[in-house]
Amino acid sequence: MKPDIIFIVGPTSSGKSAVAAELAVKIGGEVISCDSMQVYKDMDIITQAPDETLMNRVKHHLVKEVSPEKNFSAAQFAERAEYLIEDIVLRKKFPIFVGGTGLYVKALVDGLFDSPAKNEDFRKRMEREAEEKGEEYLHEKLRALDPRTADILHPNDIRRIVRALEVLEFTGETISDKKSEAEGIARKYKCEFYGLKLPREVLYARINKRVDVMFEEGLVDEVKRLSLKGIGETASKALGVKEIMSFLSGNNDIEKAKEDLKKNTRRYAKRQMTWWGGDDRIVWIKADRSTSDIVGDILERSAER
Repeated sequence: MKPDIIFIVGPTSSGKSAVAAELAVKIGGEVISCDSMQVYKDMDIITQAPDETLMNRVKHHLVKEVSPEKNFSAAQFAERAEYLIEDIVLRKKFPIFVGGTGLYVKALVDGLFDSPAKNEDFRKRMEREAEEKGEEYLHEKLRALDPRTADILHPNDIRRIVRALEVLEFTGETISDKKSEAEGIARKYKCEFYGLKLPREVLYARINKRVDVMFEEGLVDEVKRLSLKGIGETASKALGVKEIMSFLSGNNDIEKAKEDLKKNTRRYAKRQMTWWGGDDRIVWIKADRSTSDIVGDILERSAER
């Protein structure tokens, strides 16, 4: 059975954009970005958005569409992406998602449940109980109310235990029940997930080289322009903004900014791999070879499923 949708995921600098574009050419597809930063305009260097050559070769969506001063959430992404899927399928094309923002993929595929806002008074009370009676006490309290969630949370994971108790307190439903009610596109589309994986030393070398190129292409000037125009809370979290703003403010020199960006990008890639590593739906593909070889591997594996 052929898939309805293919997802290309993995860490930053693993070559996802090129693979998705090549795959789209092969199977008559269109690319939808699930990158929380590439959705923004005027941040091409910061976000390493697909260049015009790539975008002219293959139709891309949710790339360079939102003004940097505006916020754009996972829920907004999921709503927009579901509309795009319907439109692309209607035109007899194949939707290919590409990106490294795990929350965006989760929101679209599995759905987001409607959760209550944080209640600081309740959280402080629960944290006091944990301090006074021990972490095991809070974990057992959760077990008595929501055993399914307690079974998957470590007793030391106070933050998530408190959140589970908070959801129950203010909604009357367990967090496990609310998650099971969430609906994503997996309910009506057959999705396949392919992750691009590189040896750590290769990935880190690519990241370091990419940062050097970003500085050569004018990263500092791009951040300077953004700071003058105004940048919203979400876009300001993009890797490169904080590091360059610190340089522009005179808090460090250009070499320190460059090394900080390399270090922070490597850490981000590690977090991405931790996120994706917990999803057993992903078929991992060796990415230290040519784009055409990677695409060929994906197509072969898809045909076998």
